[in-house]
Amino acid sequence: MNIDNFLKNIDIDNDNHVVVGVSAGPDSMALLHLLKTHLKCKLVCAHINHNVRTQSDEEEQFLKDYCTENNIIFESTKIKAYTKNNFENEAREKRYNFYEKILEKYNSHNLFLAHHGDDLIETIIMKIIRGSNLEGYAGIKTYSYLKSYKIIRPLLSTTKEEILKYNKENNIKFYVDYTNEDTTYTRNRYRKYLLPFLKKEDKNVHLKFLKYSNILQEYDNYINYEIETKINTLYYNNKIDIKKINEEHVFIKKSIIFHILSN
Repeated sequence: MNIDNFLKNIDIDNDNHVVVGVSAGPDSMALLHLLKTHLKCKLVCAHINHNVRTQSDEEEQFLKDYCTENNIIFESTKIKAYTKNNFENEAREKRYNFYEKILEKYNSHNLFLAHHGDDLIETIIMKIIRGSNLEGYAGIKTYSYLKSYKIIRPLLSTTKEEILKYNKENNIKFYVDYTNEDTTYTRNRYRKYLLPFLKKEDKNVHLKFLKYSNILQEYDNYINYEIETKINTLYYNNKIDIKKINEEHVFIKKSIIFHILSN
């Protein structure tokens, strides 16, 4: 995997802690190994035992032992029960709540996640079919900023196939989540039926989606800049200045109104 330069150029103080979300699957195990190899800072492996499969406890113990052997700090939590109808959303919510607690515990501002190029394709297609805004259509970002921390995803230019090859070459053990084959989940259907077709058309299709994502993010960043620059002169005391806002381009008008309503 060609991400050495990416990791070498990351601006992180070697004395700081960085948190890595690790499930024990092939993607996050590859990422943990890459960070252990390339970064000199202290690694914190953050693992969520979702407690929905018989091997969940085995995976947690495996990760704990792996971290002990490799001088990596290990933090985990076990989900006792789920209460909402949408498992994916609730699991994500619990996952990020846990990450934020660990980041705060170690005074860390950097969270590494193992989303890769295949994930990016799936996410963009899902957003297009469901409908979204410009930011949503861009899919997954290499860098995301939430509250007081930054999410870094070094593997977005890498395919699942490359990750599996890296694991094999480096004898990295991982666990396979059989629920990823369950086609009752939308993402799994795209993974099973759409991705093989797209990769057959172009083996580097993930890089085309990454370029598409980056372009949309640039447009979205520019629009947000325009909104931040103009919002205080167009909207104040909970009122919109109709005369001034009507002088703006229709797209800026719509974006500002959307921004006001969203907040």
